[in-house]
Amino acid sequence: MEAESATLDRIDRKIIACLLDDASLNNAELSERVGLTAAPLSRRLARLYSSGIIRQAIVVDAPRVGLGLQAFVEITLDRTTPQVGERFIDHVGKLPEVVEIHAVAGGFDFLLKISVRDMTDYKRLIWQEFDRLAEIKTIRSTMVFDSPKISYGYLP
Repeated sequence: MEAESATLDRIDRKIIACLLDDASLNNAELSERVGLTAAPLSRRLARLYSSGIIRQAIVVDAPRVGLGLQAFVEITLDRTTPQVGERFIDHVGKLPEVVEIHAVAGGFDFLLKISVRDMTDYKRLIWQEFDRLAEIKTIRSTMVFDSPKISYGYLP
C-alpha cells in the first residue's frame, strides 16, 4: 500500500513539529506557538487529521506497564505469495503482543516488534501462537536492552 503524498505549507509543518515535540499541547498553547488564532488552527488540525497526515494515538511506555521485554523478530516465510503473506499478517495482526508489523525486502520477509512481560511470555508467544502458522520457515529474534531514542516522525 503506497502512501499518498500531501503538500504541507510552513504553518502545517510548524503545527506538526510542535505536536511531535509535545503531543499534550492544547489548542490554545498550540495556537500561540504557531501564531494562529483558534479558528484557523482548528481548521488546519481538522484537515491534517481527516487527510490522515496526523493520526490520533497515544504512546505507552511498555516497561512502565509491566511489559519488560521488547524484541524485534525477523520472520522468513517458506513461500512469498500474496495469500501466504496476507494469512501471516492476519494472524499476527490479531496478537496484542505484536505492536508493529513491517513487510520488508532483504534477507527476510517481515520484521515484527514484540512487547511482552518476560522471556516466559515471549516463549509462549513464539511456541504457541507462531507455531500455528506452518508457512513460517525461520524466526530470528533480537532482544532490546535499551532504547535511547524513539521518534514517531519527522518532516524532511
